[in-house]
Amino acid sequence: MRILFVNEKMGWFGGVEQNIADTVAGLNERGVDCYLAYGERTNREPERYASLFKRAAPCKELGGADVSLRAIVSEIAPDCVYLHKMPQYPGRDAIGTSTRVVRMVHDHDLCCPRRHKYYAHNQHVCENPAGWRCWLDLAFVDRDRSRPMGVRFRNLFAHQAEMKSNRSIDRLLVGSRFMHDELVMNGFAPAQVGILPPVVRMKGSGPSEAAEAPHVLYVGQLIRGKGVDQLLESLARLRVPFRATIVGDGNARHGLEAQRDALGLNDRVEFTGWVPNHELGKFYGNARLLAVPARWPEPFGMIGLEAMHHARPVVGFRVGGIPDWLEHERNGLLVEPRDTAGYAAALELLLTDRALATRLGSEGLRRAETEFAFPRYLDRLIDHLGGSAS
Repeated sequence: MRILFVNEKMGWFGGVEQNIADTVAGLNERGVDCYLAYGERTNREPERYASLFKRAAPCKELGGADVSLRAIVSEIAPDCVYLHKMPQYPGRDAIGTSTRVVRMVHDHDLCCPRRHKYYAHNQHVCENPAGWRCWLDLAFVDRDRSRPMGVRFRNLFAHQAEMKSNRSIDRLLVGSRFMHDELVMNGFAPAQVGILPPVVRMKGSGPSEAAEAPHVLYVGQLIRGKGVDQLLESLARLRVPFRATIVGDGNARHGLEAQRDALGLNDRVEFTGWVPNHELGKFYGNARLLAVPARWPEPFGMIGLEAMHHARPVVGFRVGGIPDWLEHERNGLLVEPRDTAGYAAALELLLTDRALATRLGSEGLRRAETEFAFPRYLDRLIDHLGGSAS
């Protein structure tokens, strides 16, 4: 079997790129030939990333080179083209009518013109299809400091056309029930959409007690939707000793560090910057819990499974796909969206009750090794890519 992955980035960057790397490593072990068409090399070990594939080729449609996707498809002759993040679906003319096309919908870009699926004026999660409400929420306006007026305008009609063009794709895969319902609500046929949680490729660390130190860990991009500002607000409310480590980078880092200092947390909260995935084990080992303070409705929240593999409980907001893997008082604690006081209380509970943190972390590990086992994920993915999944 020959699979051509298509993604805008080549190299480690976020959860999308990590999922692709894990998937390709697993497929390689099963004798599947994997190729990559990409647009941009990241600065995070792109050579090691490229070595996972039989070939990684820059692609015109993604802004990477003058070679078209159609030419790459013609040369490789894949059994399936597996689309991931890309600015625009190139259509059947760019791929060919005889090749199976599957797309993993990692985020809300396809259905939400704002991309983050919450209203700008009140930060409440949007539970409606794309349409007239997008105009009321000014979703056609984006901040852009490089332009004279400080904004740029988005064509909402073009967004609707792009969404409709994806209905010609053979199979759309999503990570959670929330994402399935979002696509169906926006006109996609239920039979076209399959739920396949993007699980992580790692072995559990084995049952272990929660870390003795009251240490909070965050791992992820530092962008507004990830809600690290909400985590900092919650940490400022804590009445017990703690330390926190924030692993990751992004365009919000400078503002978050300033917020930390303004809240008087600079001696207890450390920002490390980006850390390679294979070096994260020591951070989990030192942590009592993982914080997932997302503001946007996470399409799934793959980082939570990583914490579960390390037998660490998770504290997260009840948004998007997070409840698909985070069950309240089973493998962590769920808090209602934007409730930083409630989030602080949940953090405080696990920071002061090591036995509870150990119990929840152990149950998380059990679920990761059974319900979210990587071999089972690969079996189901191969079925979807080959066209045998219903």
